[in-house]
Amino acid sequence: MEPAADISLVVFLAGTLAAAFVAGLAGFAFGVVAAGIWLHVLQPAETTALIVAYALLVQGYAVWKLRHAIQIGRLMPLVVGSAIGIPVGVAILGIVAPGPLRMAIGALLVLFSVYNLIRPKLPAIKSA
Repeated sequence: MEPAADISLVVFLAGTLAAAFVAGLAGFAFGVVAAGIWLHVLQPAETTALIVAYALLVQGYAVWKLRHAIQIGRLMPLVVGSAIGIPVGVAILGIVAPGPLRMAIGALLVLFSVYNLIRPKLPAIKSA
């Protein structure tokens, strides 16, 4: 392997590990964390395809385990939002250059982190 390919593989694997750790800890955000790192070594279309593939594997397992608790009515806002957001995202993916996309994902991660540090604590629910 060439040195550049070795570095790309290490960055890809480190991004995957970091994203899996965050997703395991928080229960979400695999795609955003992975994109923040993967976009440094992969094209946006490749990153998107990998995020979808990993999400199908991980979330498919979770859905299978929790299938008895799924309420279709509560999923409808997510389905409608996805039906609107996916075509818009695909259209943007074809237009935006990797550099600005990388910056936008990084800014989103920083802003979300700062928000979580300064947000007020919600009271714990003891009877849940």
